[in-house]
Amino acid sequence: MATSGASDAVSGDAQARPPKTGEMIAERLRRQIARGELAIGERLPPEDELTTTFGIARTTLREALRILESQGLLEIRRGRTGGPVVTMPRIDSLAEGLAVTLQLRGTTAGDLDAARQLLEPRLAGWLATSRTDDDLVVLRAAVDRASAAAAVSDRTAFGVAALGMHEAIIDRAGNTTLATISGLLHALVARYYLRSAARSDDEKMQRAVRSYRKLARLIEQRDAPGAEEHWRRQMTFTIEGWQHNRSVDLFDD
Repeated sequence: MATSGASDAVSGDAQARPPKTGEMIAERLRRQIARGELAIGERLPPEDELTTTFGIARTTLREALRILESQGLLEIRRGRTGGPVVTMPRIDSLAEGLAVTLQLRGTTAGDLDAARQLLEPRLAGWLATSRTDDDLVVLRAAVDRASAAAAVSDRTAFGVAALGMHEAIIDRAGNTTLATISGLLHALVARYYLRSAARSDDEKMQRAVRSYRKLARLIEQRDAPGAEEHWRRQMTFTIEGWQHNRSVDLFDD
């Protein structure tokens, strides 16, 4: 019993470990970035000034900067005019961490696809409700790129254009939170869109273009239920060859 108690105490101590100074400084800077006190593109003050401001050693400051760099919040630029610059975390970088977590949990392709279909069709419906003339211009341009690729049987270009259709819906729907989450999931399956397009024939590409044009019409008409249901059906056929009951390899080349 004593051994068990000692083990529990050690475990509790490990969980209650106070953050290192570098982690604390990283958190302070992270909050400043999140609040807009440090703007995207802004260069942080020189190391000497930061170490004086925070009352820390140079090595501790560099530890904090490395943490923020790993989180995509800073870019350490080299040279005389370099230094740490505030950056917006990229979706693809965030998606890599999510991909590892999902794969370690044995996430199935069906599970991932189901999550996407809960979100993206709803975004299509919201876009139909709130769309602007600019939104329609972006959406029609995405459709036209897919149509042009299909017309010359360019499967690679068509795959890129298909990705662009989904991205246009996600980016223009007007809900930042859902768009970001949907964008993360979309980034995870991007390679499957390209592979699916590589296996497509002319008939499938033309079918997809007709579907894209119909979605654009529904959004133009502000038919939110129609746009949502249509895009849900379209997404059902987007990724071919998935064995939905098997774990998906998100890092497969």
